[in-house]
Amino acid sequence: MKIKLSKYFKKKPKPEYGRKFNTYKKAQNFSNNIGEYFDYRFTKFEGPNKVELIDRFYIAALLPALLNKKKPVIIDIGGGSNPAYSYIEKATNIKTKCIVLDTQKLVRIIKNKIPKKFKSNIKYISSLNELKLKNVDIVYFNSSMQYLENYEQMMKRLIKLNPKFVLISYTPFNKRKKNYFSIQFGVPGSIHPIIFFSPKKLIMFMKKMKYKNIFKNNYKVSKFNKDYYYGDILFKKK
Repeated sequence: MKIKLSKYFKKKPKPEYGRKFNTYKKAQNFSNNIGEYFDYRFTKFEGPNKVELIDRFYIAALLPALLNKKKPVIIDIGGGSNPAYSYIEKATNIKTKCIVLDTQKLVRIIKNKIPKKFKSNIKYISSLNELKLKNVDIVYFNSSMQYLENYEQMMKRLIKLNPKFVLISYTPFNKRKKNYFSIQFGVPGSIHPIIFFSPKKLIMFMKKMKYKNIFKNNYKVSKFNKDYYYGDILFKKK
């Protein structure tokens, strides 16, 4: 009688990331299966009564309280189905004007699921070309900048909107002087390039844009690769 020994051993966890690359393009071209980040599990709109104030959402929720403004304007990059608006209202009762920039696929799904009571405060767009505002108060990268090949170009466009704060949350950083790139497998059905940012490189870039780093928060370190960690980084206009 044959015995399957494998059932007596724990299965090895699937890797969350693949090999390292020097450029985004090399990661993107590694396989024909690699595409754009998208998570089908999160396509149902979550208002203030549905979200929980945990981890990365605390900073974003409290930032508007630092602005002496009745209705701050936020552009939420990658806000998905649970935009910053919901966390801010839950934590502070502050009403904001929240513009959520996300993929065409997500925007197409979510825009018809927003309850009427939120539609005057929340708008979903899939391109900065759709933005009608000339100024915003906060730019918030909601665990999203790591998926953007041309993040510096996008940041330059956003800074022209003269935000007081730029918050980059739940983002992978490395301990090197340069960015490195990999492939992420963590989202079911989605394989996509990802950037591990050098904090020094990012801070120098923002310094040139006239923004000062005023806060850093590291709260998730990989057990398998001590070379990177997840964290938040906040910039304020000088």
